[in-house]
Amino acid sequence: MTETKKKSAPKKAAAKGGSGKKKVTGYMLFAKEMRPKVIGEKPELTFGEVGKELGARWRALSEEQKAAYKK
Repeated sequence: MTETKKKSAPKKAAAKGGSGKKKVTGYMLFAKEMRPKVIGEKPELTFGEVGKELGARWRALSEEQKAAYKK
């Protein structure tokens, strides 16, 4: 019997000087604010459908409205 070793995945180096967290985008701030409102208005939507609704509402905003979230 031969013994086989499992190969482990190579380890990724930690980001230099960063905490490893991604920057919060304007869309993410918008979604955090609007998600409870969408669920309150349409409680029958699934998780994925809520995401699609949030995306549609984000796209419907003007650049001036989006700028408030992108600060």
